[in-house]
Amino acid sequence: MKRLFVCVLALVLTLVTGGARAQDTLRIAAVVNDEIISVYDLNMRLSLVVAFSGLPNTLETRQRLGPQVLRSLIDDELKRQEATRLGISVSEGEVENALRRLEKVNGLDRGGLDRFLASRKIQKSSLTTQIESEIAWRKLVQGRFGALSQVSNEEIDEVLSEIESNKGKPEYLVLEIFLPVDKPENERETLSLANRLIQQTQAGANFQALAQNFSKSPTAERGGSLGWNRLGQLGNELDQALAKLRPGQLSPPVRTIDGYYILYLREQRTARGLSNPETAPPVVNLQQLFLPLPPGAGPAAVADAMEGAKTFSDKAKTCQDLEKMGKEIGSPLSGNLGDIKTSALAPQQRDLVRGLPLLKASRPLRTKDGVIVLMVCRRDRVEKLELTAAGQRERIADRLINERMGLAARQHMRDLRRAAFVDIRL
Repeated sequence: MKRLFVCVLALVLTLVTGGARAQDTLRIAAVVNDEIISVYDLNMRLSLVVAFSGLPNTLETRQRLGPQVLRSLIDDELKRQEATRLGISVSEGEVENALRRLEKVNGLDRGGLDRFLASRKIQKSSLTTQIESEIAWRKLVQGRFGALSQVSNEEIDEVLSEIESNKGKPEYLVLEIFLPVDKPENERETLSLANRLIQQTQAGANFQALAQNFSKSPTAERGGSLGWNRLGQLGNELDQALAKLRPGQLSPPVRTIDGYYILYLREQRTARGLSNPETAPPVVNLQQLFLPLPPGAGPAAVADAMEGAKTFSDKAKTCQDLEKMGKEIGSPLSGNLGDIKTSALAPQQRDLVRGLPLLKASRPLRTKDGVIVLMVCRRDRVEKLELTAAGQRERIADRLINERMGLAARQHMRDLRRAAFVDIRL
């Protein structure tokens, strides 16, 4: 049956590339409790995942991701139905705020997201539907499990004591992708997906974007960020994998009782304990010049773009110069990116900006869609963040509550899947 599903899916995706939108709107990919997910819905979500993850938009990629993306659509529909049953609604303002945050995270100016989607022929409604589902689910989880996830002063005291006792020991800034295995028959397919995500990340795909689109952990909305952790906090299986990593490295798929994890170690530091203040990440105001490249551009085209970007870089002396150049070449993704924490930049961009003098254009950087040049228009002074005792306790309480609500959310989602009628038609 699985082989037949893959073959039919390949045929569907081949037809979609031919542009049969009206036909795809009528074709059924799955039925979830009498609600229909169309082939068109599936292909729009696939295009969305490919665009934000930096994956190659090829038929092979879409075939491989198709089953997992369809399951994500099914989960979103189950979340939407459960929220509707409980009378939970999402306002237009909440969706707009989420879209603005998404623009900022991806380095786009206001309205840049609309241009990004239009250039890839992706309907904005596909993204807003996904956002509405996630917001409604977050409200549901908070309302249903928030009161049951409270922590005691004794638990907070225990964490504070542990932080102080671990002063001077290594700490790890970790990101995760979690892929649950709800049924034994899904074991092989889930492991295969985990390996593909690792391969795509190693080939240049954005790990945070992959986490947002594929991870089933509550950390997905934060790009998979687990924050700073020490050995002993994540469980034996994950601790063993983490201990073998160096900054910038990925773990192989790690099997736990719930499913597979992929860990990405971003940074490592020495624990400061409770007495030393944290350093806030620097904030920079960035100007970007973007030279687009078509998908599958050959070496000659890439070399020409890199040379052209270098010429612009050598000529630009101010952010206004770089902005003018972007307008002259008609590049919609060129412009001022606003104020951004350097910690929010992609690793390659962060390396490009680190140590770059003010008003000096960077060297050209090849990205998945083209070539960029960055210039730091302003760099804010780095400050020390000293938390009060009350602030430290509040932060710890929030983390413990989020962990408990995340576990409750996964269990509730598992119950919804088991109780649902789901008929996959592909």
